[in-house]
Amino acid sequence: MYARSLVALGLVALFPGPSLAHPDAQLINVVPTNGGCVSGPTGNSTQFWDVQPGKTYQLTINNVAECGNGGTAANIGVRVNSSSSGNTDLVAVNTGIGIYTFSYTLPAGATCTFPIFYCTTPGQGNSGIKVLRNDGGKFQAHLRASTFGVGCTNPTPITGTGCTGTPTKSSTWALVKTYYR
Repeated sequence: MYARSLVALGLVALFPGPSLAHPDAQLINVVPTNGGCVSGPTGNSTQFWDVQPGKTYQLTINNVAECGNGGTAANIGVRVNSSSSGNTDLVAVNTGIGIYTFSYTLPAGATCTFPIFYCTTPGQGNSGIKVLRNDGGKFQAHLRASTFGVGCTNPTPITGTGCTGTPTKSSTWALVKTYYR
């Protein structure tokens, strides 16, 4: 009986199981393709790349392994989300193992930030995995609608309705505490 268990254990070790990789695709480059400005990345947690509304940018993500045949497929689905402009489904093209590029035009009149997802299914706004910072930090990367000064200097975020999280009333934590006393 003991010998059979050892043989079975040895056979299981020969066959690789499912990948235990954590999602870790990173936004490594944002390049204007029609005269737009770009600045960044900046931010201690979420990382922001400041970009201009109405301009087109080529974005590059790397470390894609969770879809696209382990990062070798010719293309994958990506999505740029926006609460004010709507979500945009796109196709990213493979330029090397685990490296994909795609173009995105920030809508004219855009405000707030634009989170990016990969391994998406077109038309399904809840599909995909968040693209992370370029430095390996486990926070998300966003495009951020901004205005710029002369020579693409002094990026200033464009804010609008819905750009901040839901405000919390100061009494909220006090109320929670009463339940656990």
